[in-house]
Amino acid sequence: MTWAAHLGIALAVWVGMVAFAVGNGFLGELVVGPRLGEYVGHLYKTVLAVAVIFIVSRYFVGYLSVRVPEGELFMRSVVTGVFWMVLSMNFEFLAGHYVFGFPWEKLFADYRIWQGRLWSLVLLAELVSPAVNVRLLGL
Repeated sequence: MTWAAHLGIALAVWVGMVAFAVGNGFLGELVVGPRLGEYVGHLYKTVLAVAVIFIVSRYFVGYLSVRVPEGELFMRSVVTGVFWMVLSMNFEFLAGHYVFGFPWEKLFADYRIWQGRLWSLVLLAELVSPAVNVRLLGL
């Protein structure tokens, strides 16, 4: 599989994860948060997003494992993780502000892990899940 094809598939997978994340965000804001509290809603959204990222990356790595040269899988998984994280950060700031209308302060506040904001864990999951799954699967 060429790098272009790899990144194209990684992009398609990421778009699917974004669709899930947007739905997860709305569910957390409209259902979980009002019933259990804002912070519990935030925890719910984060934990579910990290779990889905890990599971999706596991399938993605399995897909790649039979399509790329044996010695390239780990490197490609690292590149995929960086790619997904950079795409997410760009999406969050560009779409978050210009499409969804979130103020810059709210977007930057999500990075304050010392204040209990856990968005960074989602980005970390995107970054490391593909490579971690390569190792866990013994590929």
